[in-house]
Amino acid sequence: MSSIIEQDKVTLPKPNYTYINNEADAREAMSILDAYPAYAIDTETTALNPFEAKWELLQIGVQDKAFVFDVRCDTERSSLHPSVLNPILAAPDKLKILQNAAYDMKIIKHNLGYYLTNIYDTMLAEQLLHLGIPGVKAGLAPIMLRYLGIHMPKEPRETFKDYNQEFQPFQLEYAANDVVALHLIRDLQNAQLAREGLENAAQLEFNFTIPLCEMEMNGITIDTNKWMRIMEEVDVERLETKKIIEDILSEYEDQNTLFGSSLINIDSNAQLKKALGKYGLELENTSVGTLEKHKGLPVIDAILDYRKANKLISTYGETLLERINKYTGRLHTSFKQMVSTGRMSSNNPNLQNIPRSQKFRSCFVAPEGYSLITADMSGAELRILGNLSRDPIFVEAYATGQDLHTRTAAEIFEVPYDKVEKHMRTAAKSINFGLCYGMSPVGLSARLKISKKEAENMITKYFNRYKGVKRFLDNAAKDAVRNRYTQTVSGRKRYYNMPPYDHPDRKKIQGGIERQGMNAGVQGANADTIKEAMCIIVERLKDYDAKILLCVHDEVVIEAANNQKYEVAELISKAMVDGFGKYFSVIPMETDALVGPCWLKGSCESKTDVGKCGCTEMKFVEGGKYGTKLVCSKCGAEQE
Repeated sequence: MSSIIEQDKVTLPKPNYTYINNEADAREAMSILDAYPAYAIDTETTALNPFEAKWELLQIGVQDKAFVFDVRCDTERSSLHPSVLNPILAAPDKLKILQNAAYDMKIIKHNLGYYLTNIYDTMLAEQLLHLGIPGVKAGLAPIMLRYLGIHMPKEPRETFKDYNQEFQPFQLEYAANDVVALHLIRDLQNAQLAREGLENAAQLEFNFTIPLCEMEMNGITIDTNKWMRIMEEVDVERLETKKIIEDILSEYEDQNTLFGSSLINIDSNAQLKKALGKYGLELENTSVGTLEKHKGLPVIDAILDYRKANKLISTYGETLLERINKYTGRLHTSFKQMVSTGRMSSNNPNLQNIPRSQKFRSCFVAPEGYSLITADMSGAELRILGNLSRDPIFVEAYATGQDLHTRTAAEIFEVPYDKVEKHMRTAAKSINFGLCYGMSPVGLSARLKISKKEAENMITKYFNRYKGVKRFLDNAAKDAVRNRYTQTVSGRKRYYNMPPYDHPDRKKIQGGIERQGMNAGVQGANADTIKEAMCIIVERLKDYDAKILLCVHDEVVIEAANNQKYEVAELISKAMVDGFGKYFSVIPMETDALVGPCWLKGSCESKTDVGKCGCTEMKFVEGGKYGTKLVCSKCGAEQE
């Protein structure tokens, strides 16, 4: 973690810079810059959306000077086209230092057609140095204050919206200051990255910036008519569920309507809690977590379904369609490159949280002449757990092609592998995944609807058989508390705030850190492997009419021309295996790439077990509730 302590604020000094707005001066500046091994780079634009932003300034800084290039060649203010600077920007042997590189790289890609390579991102480096610690900001202003004790006002940023203006000295100074200190910050960060063993993780994140930019720039096409029909259906189901809740609760109300319906507002947590109390459930609150402890009761199940439908409509109804980009006609999400374990998150809109049901995914379609390829790392987290723990049963199950959940059920229920029943496998699956997240007997009992004692016995049997897994999880929990971090296979660290010994909640906080420690190494390694695979994918797609659109944890979606789709599908599968294989070899990765007209769910599953036919392609045919349906291209079975 960073050991730099914030100092007293110092006013930002006036930068040493040269303003350039013509080609002759630009080429002279380039001859000076060429002598340096690294440049700090930044851009100023009229807006944050790269499709609507107009590019105004390009700033390039070296240790003692900044050059501010006015690239508004279509105005009277400048005759300098940014392509003149290609030899500097595209030089593969020059290190480019940026703050929030993804934004500037998208601006350059949109205007010049290529991404910067060989980059160092001070924002990503700072996030790595504090990953998991809440409240640490990685913007340029807080970084300048943290490392240099310099207060950097950001208000001038809002003055660049007028594309045709004559820039004032304070604006040019602001633009220059965005690059003058990046070299020093990088040197200070590099020393810390080395001390923390984060160099490899940092390089992975720097490399991954291009796949992230690609996904944000490419977006994905949505069938708006079909989406609205589905949302209308969800709304009908929502209202029907609301009526069920009201009918149940009306029996316990003192006052009802003339027709016997409940008068309570079920969208009011206070009224719902009171009504459930009369029903016989005294709850602390009506949060989803609290309600889920009582799943199985008709009224609780109905409330959970109602809330799920409410959230779906409010988050993904017309609101989603309003976010279709007017320039591209596609949905473009924004990614946060790292959350606490190294995984990405998505927002505006959150496409990583689209329901997994094929009904919803089938609305995300390929344009005419193209197909979508969906590929995921099969059981990634369990394969990672097996590699990290080297548990002999895990290793044997994967080596012999056994289904791990079925094998686990055979172990804990003490039945032959071929005698495992569906409910046994379901229970085993809950244990396999749940224990990775530090699930307690109480959590398992709630999930499986069994007593706490039965859950305890099941967990004991599990760990008696999977001794390697138990040893790994125990050590991971202890190491998280002792080291105050968890480290992944790339070297990435997830840090923890451990309170002092006399803290009143230390025991509770320590328990939470132990649970996080059990999973952080597994989930962080999942982030490492999928990011590595996506870097490989983008590199290998360069010679194809194909592009990466989306990543959802360990799944990627690719758009490819129909005449190349099978070749690209094979390429994607190999890249996923190779990305995983860079870090793990005991239990290798397996993946299938499904080809179809839309974003496909997991595997080619249907009521007729179509997956066994060996088909990896789906297609739309006429019929079905929404005018079309998905069927297996080989055997014709319908996708659920």
